Amino acid sequence: MKRFAVFLALAGVTSIALAQSPAPARVPPPGWAARTMTMRMRAMEKWRLHQLTVLLDLSAAQQQQIKAIIAEQHAAMRTSMLQVMRAMRAARAAHVAAQREMMSKMAQVLSPAQMAKFKVLMPPHRWFMMRRMRPRGMGMGMGRGMGMGVGPGNRPPPPSPPRS
Repeated sequence: MKRFAVFLALAGVTSIALAQSPAPARVPPPGWAARTMTMRMRAMEKWRLHQLTVLLDLSAAQQQQIKAIIAEQHAAMRTSMLQVMRAMRAARAAHVAAQREMMSKMAQVLSPAQMAKFKVLMPPHRWFMMRRMRPRGMGMGMGRGMGMGVGPGNRPPPPSPPRS
């Protein structure tokens, strides 16, 4: 009888616990991604400076000069990357406009049934696929050829000739 009472009490507590509404999902504050990226870039600059200090035995004056050079290079790279991003947006807009113009011209030539088939055969271009098309090894990092793909230090060995 005690076991049954304990079982009922345990079942009641469990059902109450499961009936609780879940905690609301945490929504990140606005601008968190930019702040996180800025923090990562600062940490990477500190790491670079530390690495150069250790490897090159830099003095305090040299460290300050190198720090200024790294900051200047970072600002220049940011400016050039913003220009590239603007150019990519403009290229995408031009591509979409050309595609819409082509579709309107095709609609004038093809029948509605043919146009429906054409749309099935030629689905719209998906821009997110472009991110997957970068060459192998083009990730960020300073190892294995400075992240520039296949180089002399990370080239796979040539295949061995077949034996007869």
